[in-house]
Amino acid sequence: MTSDFILNEYKARQMWERREYSSAMAAAKTAAESAALRNDDAGWWRMMFLYGECQLELGFMDGCAETARLLADHPVAQNAPEVAGKAKALMSLGLQGMGLLPEALVVARSAALDSPEAGMGGRGRIEAQQALVAVLSESGHLEDAWHEAQTLAQMVGDEAVLEKAGKAYWSIGNVAFLAGMEREGTYYHGLAASSLSPSNDVNLWALFNKASAFMRLTANLVEPETLQCIERAEMALSITGGTRQDELDIEVIRAYWSYLTGDIAAARRQMSAVLDESAALSPLSHGDARLLFARIIADDGDLHASVDHATTSAEIFGKAGAVAREELAREFGRQVRARAEQRAGRAASSLGHGVMGQEIDH
Repeated sequence: MTSDFILNEYKARQMWERREYSSAMAAAKTAAESAALRNDDAGWWRMMFLYGECQLELGFMDGCAETARLLADHPVAQNAPEVAGKAKALMSLGLQGMGLLPEALVVARSAALDSPEAGMGGRGRIEAQQALVAVLSESGHLEDAWHEAQTLAQMVGDEAVLEKAGKAYWSIGNVAFLAGMEREGTYYHGLAASSLSPSNDVNLWALFNKASAFMRLTANLVEPETLQCIERAEMALSITGGTRQDELDIEVIRAYWSYLTGDIAAARRQMSAVLDESAALSPLSHGDARLLFARIIADDGDLHASVDHATTSAEIFGKAGAVAREELAREFGRQVRARAEQRAGRAASSLGHGVMGQEIDH
């Protein structure tokens, strides 16, 4: 029985390193079952945590959140605060992926509190703080997010593992971009790029460049560095074979690039194809996609449809608890509605003048 556990743990970790997440998840589950049969709580917890990480990578957000909940409630976590913090950080990411931001924020705050102050650079402490920064920024609490991001930056010491540092700087840069601090966002994403490496984890490299490209585009940074991020993400994902969500995210980014570089027709065509598969998008990605499409078709003159898509975007963000993005979508919808009303007024006025002119001529 012990040999079964060791063999399956080894297989699970090998599959994880090769990014074969479905196989890693199956081996981790088998190893956890073996550990349970011999009352090895620590072994069970370790393998179920890996199982939850695989669920997260595969996009099984609800399953990930439930697995993490079991881990947080387990005696192993109850007796070790930093271990509990790791489980709650994973749970927060799962809830965030489900679009349940208020719930994710509560769990992320708890994770940060669970992680002891001693050993500020410890992996569990950094992961918990990173989860808190991510959910605060997604929820629109940008002032709090930036404050917590500065704390995260202090945790990343010179001795930190490069991948760990890269993920932290990535999160900090995201907050800066969302808060409109383009210089700081570019700086921290530059640190992340220098810390992460495609030779170490090409999938992580792809996801970082995808996220960085989107953040740069939201800041209207239409420059060679942004295009380089897009191309890096496309190349890396072509190697690793990302999820359908990843592929659609890249298509949204390409459409965003087309839009900002003036190719409205291409942007509209690309986004129409993405929205045909909106069920494959996470709630927040779906909200972003709807709002981008609303912007594109508004510039293409389709104002009433733009208002409809902006309204849908706001509803998606509102349901997810992304209040700042909900208000952004609603404000855009109000602006486009005003444009539509002005256009209708001008048309009516023009028609009236025309009728009056006919009557005078007559």
